[in-house]
Amino acid sequence: MVTRQLCLYTTSCLARLVLAAASTLALAASARNGEPLQLVQSIPLLEIEGRIDHFSIDVQGRRAFLAALAKNTIEVVDLKAGRVNQTLAGFAKPQGVLFVPELNKLFVATGADGVLKTLDGTSLAVIRTDSVSLGADAIGYDPRSKEIYVGSGGGDANKELGDLTVFSATTGTQVAALTADAHVGGSLAQSHGERLFVLVPEKAQVLVLDRRTRAQIAKWTVPGIQKDVALDLDEKTHRLFLGVRTPASIVVLNSDTGAVITSLPTVATLDGLWFDAATRRIYTSGGEGFVDVVQQIDADHYERIAHIATGPIARTSVFVPSWRKLYVAVPRDAERGAELRVFRVVP
Repeated sequence: MVTRQLCLYTTSCLARLVLAAASTLALAASARNGEPLQLVQSIPLLEIEGRIDHFSIDVQGRRAFLAALAKNTIEVVDLKAGRVNQTLAGFAKPQGVLFVPELNKLFVATGADGVLKTLDGTSLAVIRTDSVSLGADAIGYDPRSKEIYVGSGGGDANKELGDLTVFSATTGTQVAALTADAHVGGSLAQSHGERLFVLVPEKAQVLVLDRRTRAQIAKWTVPGIQKDVALDLDEKTHRLFLGVRTPASIVVLNSDTGAVITSLPTVATLDGLWFDAATRRIYTSGGEGFVDVVQQIDADHYERIAHIATGPIARTSVFVPSWRKLYVAVPRDAERGAELRVFRVVP
């Protein structure tokens, strides 16, 4: 009992109490608002300072792996217990993070040294290190070929051209090295078709590659935008969704031709975009401190139906369809510590 009473007066325990009280109020407010996303949990990230970049979720293991960019660590969150249970050090500006469940491997791309590290999913020990260009960032994955795609290069590497490096996720060997007009961003392979879509944000481009041969099929330059930084796909209606920084918008393309179907404004400093096939909704998260929910009325028409507060500079997010949950990483600010906020999809 004495030990517990003393614990209540430590900085860590007091911080947990404050966060718990704030989260309780936020949860109660969210439950009353009738919005399509409801805040159901806030997990404190007490030791994280600065920006949180990409993160990935291990569904079976109920873990989240977050890139604590300023801290140069990967933070491992126990989602069931609701706390950080491990900190992995030794990453030089971690940005891209991908957990591949069928291989039980965690991949981390680090921008400051241009490295892709492969970690064993159980021990979380580094089992392989490979070099790419400086500015290594987003990691894409093709589950059919079991290949991963690492974007890098461009201005981050003091190079004119950007790089897309392809690795076998099974063996770790490099299988291809492609170039683009500038730093390469996110990538996404079709689940049923044979195309791979790759973003080149500084050029407002989408590269279309054959996912088997990796030959370039098309290069689409989207008019009137700067920095297309996120993407998702509705294969049923042949629509490719782009998350754009300037102007802050969702741009809908015909995924067969690249034609612009429509665009609509969304949250500023966008960094996350997810299409929910079950509800036909798009979720976008951005540093403005909100998540927008957009309803697909039909393939050509969309309507924003919610603008939900998250937190300042809360840019990155992950949607887990099987759990019907959206996870948003909220960095620390002057008033509260960092959090991983969990929103439940409301039908």
